[in-house]
Amino acid sequence: MRRGRGIPLTVATHEQTMDTLESHPVPDSVTPQTWHLRVTGAVAEPLCLAHDELRSLPDDGVTDDFTCVEGWRAEELSWHGIRLQTVLARAAPTADAAYVLVQAMDGDYTSALSLARARDALLAFECNGTPLPVEHGGPARLVPGDDGDCWEHVKWVAELEVTATEPTGRDTAKDLALGRASTDRE
Repeated sequence: MRRGRGIPLTVATHEQTMDTLESHPVPDSVTPQTWHLRVTGAVAEPLCLAHDELRSLPDDGVTDDFTCVEGWRAEELSWHGIRLQTVLARAAPTADAAYVLVQAMDGDYTSALSLARARDALLAFECNGTPLPVEHGGPARLVPGDDGDCWEHVKWVAELEVTATEPTGRDTAKDLALGRASTDRE
């Protein structure tokens, strides 16, 4: 099977383990042992939540296929975690809040979502019943609630920065993902 621009598409099913998902080198700055999720910006109550605190919140899940721009697809991945709506409600976005900039622990990778899209997204701690290893975005990975692009699945989520205006100049995910994908094919 092939997908756009002549990229071969490899398909895997959920019966296969986390080995299905490709991994990229984990930046040295990713430290899951001391991980916290920060919620900052246009919120009434800035938050800094530890993994255990987040895991105590009402959980949710989604099963969906994941198609990567690098030319592979994993089918029926079952993601489990919490909806960003749950965290955002605790932080109480201000009346002018309109976007959420999701920032990875590496300090470089960010993806901007409208507040409505962010509320529907899942902060996943598990995939197919297994805790997310750091190679695949653990301890927490963003799973958009719609058919978002693969680069919006932010690995190593460290901060949700709520903003009043679209943070276009700070949204690096697409450029980094497509740059990496084109480099990998060369």
